[in-house]
Amino acid sequence: MLQGHSSVLQALLGTFFTWGLTAAGAALVFVFSSGQRRILDGSLGFAAGVMLAASYWSLLAPAVEMATSSGGFGAFAFFPVAIGFTLGAAFVYLADLLMPHLGAAEDAPTALALNFAPALMKKSDAEGPGLLFPESELSIRIGRAGLLSGK
Repeated sequence: MLQGHSSVLQALLGTFFTWGLTAAGAALVFVFSSGQRRILDGSLGFAAGVMLAASYWSLLAPAVEMATSSGGFGAFAFFPVAIGFTLGAAFVYLADLLMPHLGAAEDAPTALALNFAPALMKKSDAEGPGLLFPESELSIRIGRAGLLSGK
């Protein structure tokens, strides 16, 4: 915390600091060639470690502490958190198994364009089919979420 500065200024400086670190990390793509697989693997491993640490210290440890302080589970206060963590891991694993069967095994932008374009076509247009909201990528997400799903 910076003594003598308002909380708004501190939040702004913190935002710029994290933006700068994110930009510096993203700028590494210009430094390293795409053929250096070991650097990419190391970067992904480091990012995975950071995310695991962040999920533990920011989510799991406080959840166990809250469950302990509630007193409802006694010595098994970790159990609800462990169940939630296990269900989340199972969801990610099953999604990883299911995605190739849904057509997401191709290149991601190509898969979106090929799989979602028929869902966005107007069926009742007299002069032929046309895309609904063709200028917006957001329309793909809205259309897939239920706008055109017949609900």
